[in-house]
This record gives sequence, structure tokens and C-alpha cells, in this order.
Amino acid sequence: MMNSTIKLGCMTLPYAKYSFERALEGIAAAGFRYVSIGLPHEGKPVFSDGVAGEAAKIMRLLERYELKPVTLVSSDAFAPSQPIERTLQRLDFAQELGVKELLSLGTTSYRKFPTEPISAEEMEVLNAAFAEKYRLVGEEAGKRGLVVTIKPHTGNTATAAVITETLQRIGSPHICASYDPGNVRFYEGIDPADDLPLIAPELVSFVAKDHRGARAEPNFPVPGEGDVNFSSMFAAMKATGFTGSVVVERLDDRGEPITIEELDQKVVRARENLQRLLVSAGFDLEH
Repeated sequence: MMNSTIKLGCMTLPYAKYSFERALEGIAAAGFRYVSIGLPHEGKPVFSDGVAGEAAKIMRLLERYELKPVTLVSSDAFAPSQPIERTLQRLDFAQELGVKELLSLGTTSYRKFPTEPISAEEMEVLNAAFAEKYRLVGEEAGKRGLVVTIKPHTGNTATAAVITETLQRIGSPHICASYDPGNVRFYEGIDPADDLPLIAPELVSFVAKDHRGARAEPNFPVPGEGDVNFSSMFAAMKATGFTGSVVVERLDDRGEPITIEELDQKVVRARENLQRLLVSAGFDLEH
């Protein structure tokens, strides 16, 4: 059997309190060639989509560090509360950057996790509004040759089965599935190695977040050093012909303060661990 080729990348999120450029520097120095962008740095947005020249500015920075954008985090622009004009701006911005996948979250089940859940009746209203908006998002994404993915985060993306139901409700070939095992374990308290196979054939991307401890315990170690069984999930993905992206999101453990140098080393370990696990599962990595 031929090896499946995937893109191994890292979000800039681990470097959120530092500048966007410092994030790119650390990610590139760690050996990554792909990056996921779109989240704030130093408490402010990195770009203003819809403003002329913004995409070119980001592209120049990416080229400086020899990084290619693999996903654009876009929950903020696609929320039902946002006007369709902002959605179109984000999709156009992705096109300018050459990004094919825009990553998003679904609805949330809690006013305050884990003690204040939202009622089933309220959730139905939220989920209906989400599906209506994402039908429009999918239609516009398709016109541009893009896909929008939704990943686990309670609500209508809580588990593989729930994501499947949500995608069926939206009914757009341009709204697709991503998977985040750390979130499934943290928010739902279930083993993602048992959950992922239900949606593995549909996956466009995989957010390689690890987790340690019981449900609701905020402990997200370097991928491959916690309780998530990546070997099992990568084997399931390989068996279904996965050829998307695998992206690091968090590796901050319990959020204890660390130096920038220590953070850089964690990012290196994340790449080394995931590369080893992916190659062991039979994947080739794009460069």
C-alpha cells in the first residue's frame, strides 16, 4: 500500500502572548513547514480582512520564514451573529493567502463549563441558526474552491456522531469535518480513540491536541506526552486514506508560566513526537 501524504503544521496559538512574527520564527525553527493562522497575538488581531494589502503583508512574513498557511481559523467571521459581508471578506482573504481550509467551531453547550449547561430547547435554537448560516457559508466557500471545517468543542460538534449530524443538517459539500481529540476528552470525558473512527473517512483535518487527566481537567501537554492515543487514531485515519493536515494547537500543560525558550522547545517536541507517530502509522510528510 502506498503511503498517504499529509501536511504537519502548528497553530500560532502557543505564542499568543508574543508577536505574530515571533510565533512564525519559533514554528519555523522547530522544523515545521506549515502553519495555521487567524488567532490574536499580544491581545489584538493579526490582520483586518477586507483591508487592501493585508494578505500581501501576511504572505511576506510567511515567506520570510518559509512557512505555508494550511488553515485559517475563522470562527469569529462565520458566527451566526456576524453579517454575511464579514463572511465574504474572510473567504476572499483566504483566497488571497492561498489557504484552502478555514477552521471553525460550532455552538457551545455551556454558559460556564462544566457547571452551567444550556437547556436542550435553547440549544435547538442555536443549532438551527448555526445550520442556516453555515449553508450560506458553504455556498460561498464552494464558489471560491474552499472548504470550511468544524471541530469538536461541545454543542453541535461535541463528538464524531454529533458532527456527522450537524454536517447532514447543513447539507453542504463545502462544510466538512475536523477532529480534536483533546477537546473530546476534556469536554466530553470519552476516549477519542473510540470516537474518531466514526468520522475518520470524512476528515479534512486533525487538530493534534493532547489531554491528561479526567474530564474538565485543564491539562494539555505536548502532543504525544499525555493520555490521548494518537497511534490508534492515526492508524484509523491511515486506513481510510486521510491526506489532510495535522496541526498542533495547544501544548501548555496546566498553563504554568514558561520562558520563550522553553516554549520553543515544546514546539520542537511536538513536531518530533507527531512526526514519529505519523511515520509509524504509514504517513509521508509533505515538505
